[in-house]
Amino acid sequence: MKTAILLLGFNRIDYFQRTLSSLEANNEAHDCDLHVFIDGGSKARQQELIALVKSSSFKNVTYVLREENWGIGRHLIDARRTLFDELGYDRILLLEDDMVLAPNYVKTVFDISDWASNYGDIGTVMAYNINHNAPEIQATQINHVISTNRHFWGYVITKKVWDDIKHIIYEFESKYLLKYTYTNRPHRRIRWLFMRKWISRKRYQKPNPMIPSECMTPPFSKLPFRVATSQDAITALALWHHGYSRITTRVSRAEYVGVEGYSFSQEVFENQGFDKQNLIDFDSLNQEIDNYEFIKSGQDGKTLKPRSYE
Repeated sequence: MKTAILLLGFNRIDYFQRTLSSLEANNEAHDCDLHVFIDGGSKARQQELIALVKSSSFKNVTYVLREENWGIGRHLIDARRTLFDELGYDRILLLEDDMVLAPNYVKTVFDISDWASNYGDIGTVMAYNINHNAPEIQATQINHVISTNRHFWGYVITKKVWDDIKHIIYEFESKYLLKYTYTNRPHRRIRWLFMRKWISRKRYQKPNPMIPSECMTPPFSKLPFRVATSQDAITALALWHHGYSRITTRVSRAEYVGVEGYSFSQEVFENQGFDKQNLIDFDSLNQEIDNYEFIKSGQDGKTLKPRSYE
């Protein structure tokens, strides 16, 4: 399977270095083509980020440098278009510059992606989660996979899935990102004209699903008051409409470190619980996993049903 790793950057040197170093420690990452897409504009630090990559052990890296500031929406949509539509990759692992990965993160998400290909309803695969269980309990959950609506961080998506959903994402891009800056995109129009249109349409049903209906939650309500209008939100909407679910490991193989960023601050970071990620020692996650298992309910018997998009 022709596979690429997409690493996005802009100007957060310290975060980028931490993400890059953790990716470099993943042996399986060196078997993939690495594509580094760096946004431009007066605040960009493109050459400094390139220097970091060139000082790493990654070879034959492809760089895409924007001449102006595209904003994360256009930047990310076009990156996926380039890798899938133009270069013909079968799947990609997408990483932004604010996650520290366990040394087996790449292997984990690719192994789960291979396993999930036996089902018809899996849209993305991640290995990031906030698990509030004690470490000794998490140690018994290493092979567990659950349904998620969390942020799109460190996720694998295949060309097959992309080809199904991209028409919705490209329509969003054409209507709301090419005519406006990402910061000034028309949120109300996006919610009430675009998102509501797709929310109100009948959802497709995929054959041979992994995820039972009781473990599904629509990413958005039928009346999208104050919901996110990011390209990630539109990706979540497109996946849901086309009958795809998203999965992640129950035990996290990454740490989110993006305290400061486009949509984050110390206050937001803490309010969303990222100051209490309750991670177990990544070195304890190195054992080989022969069989992953989708988990429907917790120890208390309650269904592990994700919250709406977050």
